[in-house]
Amino acid sequence: MIEPGAVYTADFEDAGPHPVIVVSRPALNRGRYAVVVVCTSARFEQRRQLPNCVPFSAGEYDFTTDCVAQCENILSVELSRLDLEGGPRGMLDPPRFRDVIKAIGHVLGSDCEPV
Repeated sequence: MIEPGAVYTADFEDAGPHPVIVVSRPALNRGRYAVVVVCTSARFEQRRQLPNCVPFSAGEYDFTTDCVAQCENILSVELSRLDLEGGPRGMLDPPRFRDVIKAIGHVLGSDCEPV
């Protein structure tokens, strides 16, 4: 079962493999086709203090470089693009997952909280 807060590597044809954070709820992740994710960016210095981004340091949750979750960059990703064989690279703890959901709320102009 793919859990919210799980960090996977997704293979994007044009951009290559990138870490993504699953944000869709477990009931939706039971499907066979897609999950909803937030993309990450290595543009750490330029984006780390933006309210729509959540910074992560290299080593946290198995990120290999400093990066940010770009919470304005929400995608439905086909499961075939995720490295499911290798399993999740990491799992955000509840406070950090809450930060991601709140940043999504900022993008939407809403007060969002994880369920």
